[in-house]
This record gives sequence, C-alpha cells and structure tokens, in this order.
Amino acid sequence: MCSLMDYSVETLRFPQLRKFALVAVDISEDSLCHVINTCCPALECLLLRTNFNVHGVRINSPTLQSVGIHASVVELTVENAPSLERLLCLKMHMKMIVSVVSAPKLETLGCISHHEWGSKIMFGTTVIEGLRVDSLTTMVRTVKILAIHMNSNLDMVIDLMRCFPCLEKLYMKIHKKTPTGTNCWRRKHRNFLTSHDICLKTVVLGYYKGFQAQVDFVTFFVLNARSLESIQLVVDSRNYSREFVSGQREKLQIEKRASRGARL
Repeated sequence: MCSLMDYSVETLRFPQLRKFALVAVDISEDSLCHVINTCCPALECLLLRTNFNVHGVRINSPTLQSVGIHASVVELTVENAPSLERLLCLKMHMKMIVSVVSAPKLETLGCISHHEWGSKIMFGTTVIEGLRVDSLTTMVRTVKILAIHMNSNLDMVIDLMRCFPCLEKLYMKIHKKTPTGTNCWRRKHRNFLTSHDICLKTVVLGYYKGFQAQVDFVTFFVLNARSLESIQLVVDSRNYSREFVSGQREKLQIEKRASRGARL
C-alpha cells in the first residue's frame, strides 16, 4: 500500500499515458478525479483495484475507452465520456451507485449481480437495482454485451432485454433455483415474444452443471431467439463427458431451435 498526497498529485502530468492502473493506492477523491480527468489527457484504459476509501469518482474524459473497477467506491459517475466502450464493475460494492450521464459509445457492461440489492446502475432516469429494472424510461440501445450473475430468473433477463433492446451477447453465471419450466415462461412472456425481436447472437453460461433450472433457462433462448448463432456452456472438466454433451443436446431441444444456424 502506498499513498499519493494531494500536493504531489497536483504536479503530475502524463501526456502520452494510455493505460493506467491504481492498485493498493491511498488517494483522496479530488486527487483521483484530477489524475483521471486532467493528468492523463490521452488515457484510454483505466483500472482501479484497491481498497482506498473514496466516496465517489467522476469521469470526464474525451479519450477513455475502458474502465474496470475492483474497489470500495460508493459512487461512480460517468459525466462525459464520448469514447467509453467498456464499463466493468469487477467487484460491486454492497451499495455502489453507477450513474451514466453521457457515454454514447458504451457497448459492454458488467458484471451486474442480483445479490447486490443496494447497488444501482442508472442511465438518466432508467434505474437498475441489483438485476431488477425499477424504472424504465429510456432504452439504452448502445449496449450490446452484458455480463450478469444471478439465479435462474428469466423475468429479470426479459426486463434487461427491454432496457437493452440491441443486446447481442449475454454472459451469465446462474445459481441453482427451483425450475419454472420453459412452456410456463413462454406463455408468461408471450406478449414480449410477439412484440420484440430477441437480438441475442451469443449466450454464454458459466458453471453449467445441467440441473433443471439451467436447462429450462437456456432452452427458452434456444426455442425463441431467431438470431442466435452460438450457445456456449462452460462445464467443469469433472462433469464433462460425451454422454453429458449428448444428453444436454436432447434436454435443450437443439433440434427444435428457432435459429437453424445456432451451434452448441
């Protein structure tokens, strides 16, 4: 752990620096914002991985393209980031609030967890708390890649797809939950399926074990996502076998897939 004092930060200037990581650094909120927004005018990639006690971070950078946070930051405000493409909260604080005011090129967002009910991500007046969309006033059409950590709650995912209607890649880790049943979900979300095109091209499910809740969840997209190209199931080597794969193809109803080009 090292400390950056305010008086020393004021003199810093890195005009050519493009990648910057703060790891185990004690720094004040004002100094951190000064480093990000002023000291590094060419900055493209920023990683904050530390335990410093900063209440809030404000980003106003015309060049920043990627932000990764693994820190106890309470509030992150993206005020003006015209080049920002990736926003990755690698370890969400229990009550972290992310507010995106202006990031017109933002395509990748994650990881959002249903466990962190005190956390919020806001796009203007659209509010996502945990994985629940509390207020949907504006659809965010730029986001195409989303990573989430959840139980097998399709209702939440449907709401997220309403919020991000151009979503193409969905990365998920799903905890075990009592299965709902694919047909039940299909009937429940019939209006959504008839009024919205599911734009998903890639679905990736981590820690896949093939329990029924996971099977039902994936099968919903197999049967209804007409643009689907790839279904990727990450399986522990201890569970993997030809018999397992063959059984999953049958359980997931791959032969009935809505997209004939989709591959498992």
